[in-house]
Amino acid sequence: MVFHGDYEVEFEIYEKREGEACGKLLGHMAAVDAYDAKIRWVEAHEDRPEQYDKIVALYPKTEWR
Repeated sequence: MVFHGDYEVEFEIYEKREGEACGKLLGHMAAVDAYDAKIRWVEAHEDRPEQYDKIVALYPKTEWR
C-alpha cells in the first residue's frame, strides 16, 4: 500500500509584498506540489480570500541539489 505522505515534500510559504522581490517567509507546509501546499496553508490558517493571491509556495532552494 502506498500512502499519500510518501510523496510529500516541504515547501516554503511566502507572502508577496508590493515592491519586494522575495516577500516575507510565513512558514513551511508539506504537500505533493506547490498548489497543494498553498491550498493547505490557506485552509490551515483561515486566511481571508483576498490573501490567497498574495500567498506563494516554493520548493526550498536548499533542496535543489
